[in-house]
Amino acid sequence: MDSNYRTPYSINDLFALFFLTILWVLIFKSVFYYIKKISANISLTKNTGISNYKHWLIGALCLSAAWIPYFLIYYPGFIFGDSLASIFQALEFWGLSNHHPILYTFFIKGCLTIGMGLKDINLGCAIYTILQMLYISFILSYLVCWIRNKGISPRICVGLMVFFAFVPFIPLNSIAMWKDPIFSASLTLWTLLLFDFVLSNGSIIKEKPRFIPIYIITLLILCFSRNNGFYIVLFSIVAFIFIIAINRRKKILYHTKKLLLSTISVAVFVGFITGPVYTHFDLQGEPVESLGIFLNQMARVAALDGNMSASDAAYMDALLPLEEYPSTYRPCVVDLLKWDENFDQDYLNNHLSDFIKTYFSLFIKNPVCYIDAWELNTFGYWAVNIWELNFDTGNIRKGNLNELDKYKEWGITQTNLLDNGYIDLTQIFSIDSSILSLAIINWFIFFIILLMIIMKKTKWGIAIAPSFGLIITLFIATPYAYWQRYGLAEYYLLPFYILLTLFVLKYNYPES
Repeated sequence: MDSNYRTPYSINDLFALFFLTILWVLIFKSVFYYIKKISANISLTKNTGISNYKHWLIGALCLSAAWIPYFLIYYPGFIFGDSLASIFQALEFWGLSNHHPILYTFFIKGCLTIGMGLKDINLGCAIYTILQMLYISFILSYLVCWIRNKGISPRICVGLMVFFAFVPFIPLNSIAMWKDPIFSASLTLWTLLLFDFVLSNGSIIKEKPRFIPIYIITLLILCFSRNNGFYIVLFSIVAFIFIIAINRRKKILYHTKKLLLSTISVAVFVGFITGPVYTHFDLQGEPVESLGIFLNQMARVAALDGNMSASDAAYMDALLPLEEYPSTYRPCVVDLLKWDENFDQDYLNNHLSDFIKTYFSLFIKNPVCYIDAWELNTFGYWAVNIWELNFDTGNIRKGNLNELDKYKEWGITQTNLLDNGYIDLTQIFSIDSSILSLAIINWFIFFIILLMIIMKKTKWGIAIAPSFGLIITLFIATPYAYWQRYGLAEYYLLPFYILLTLFVLKYNYPES
């Protein structure tokens, strides 16, 4: 707790905020100006989907081939503490729970069943990794072909393929047994479908009968691969309704009812399955997973001996003995608190109404402490002045790879299949990989939204709503102050954000 703190606010912070705001406005304004300048030499088209399926297949296979060295060096893929939780549920060593999505666990179970049928659980993990690699490579290849179909030059598209193939951050995540890669690839495809809907003014639903089935399947994979997918869909529904409402007189979008109905139907179905059905079979995950930041705010008050009433103190003491908060609370990560052996999750589960009551009671008495706790638990996703985040190489290491050593008796071992005694390929294909800070990407997205509003092209907000929803979930429900894997979809979608900016800025491209 002493290593991560916020210095007291002062007049210097006001000046810093003022100058940083001007600086980043100028930076993004320059970026937008440059994009608009080069757009004069680009003839954007209103083509939807992709036109060359052969190139799509070849691109996907090339990406998968480029990632194979990582797969072989870290065979059968990265297995983390979270991975083992899903594996043990899949093997029925642990009780089934939606803490890690149940259908995602069933997917792992299917892969392991094949491997164990051949007497090799490692092979089962490898099958999972291969299928995940293929899924991601096909969607990223689709993204590049999709961009090419919008009029972007082949050279730029080849450059994008090189980026996805050889920037280590991308292949490293493709072989990680996390739910985030599949979720992020699905959110990427959903975003492209929404863009095509807007680009065609909604006519794609009538012209391409496969659009709605593909749309629904994509949303289902999104929601059942990571639990916050459901909340992103709910946010997007609200955003769709708002955007459609303010654009209804322009008649620039058609078949919006079908899009809304499809999205709402998925949300209702997922909500029913993960709600009443899971509750009936006692499969619900722990509420603490969605209350992480709120819990950390309350824990900070207890750890710093803040203002508490007797009832507040009694509730906090029931969750964890009050004297243990100073040694257990960590400003930048919730997990160490909720996983502490003395933290009573059952008490929290059975007293949620008291949790809400205590949360607001402590907030009224300690508003500044709450703000501090939120800042320290989320700064990595919005603090553009933390420049060292651009060089954070710990994305894979944060997943606790050492957890696998505790369960060697189950036969899951990481093996370097390319170990040759001459060249240490783990140095060439290292797991330490940095990439652009999520905070910068998030603010770029905010500026795109602002640009849409200024230029009165708000209909494009439908396409960026999932990304905005993802950012909001990071701001209110992240368990970790900065972890790139939570925003993996934004890295996949970087080329899309630039293309979207082109469509919004291009002066000779009519709104309808």
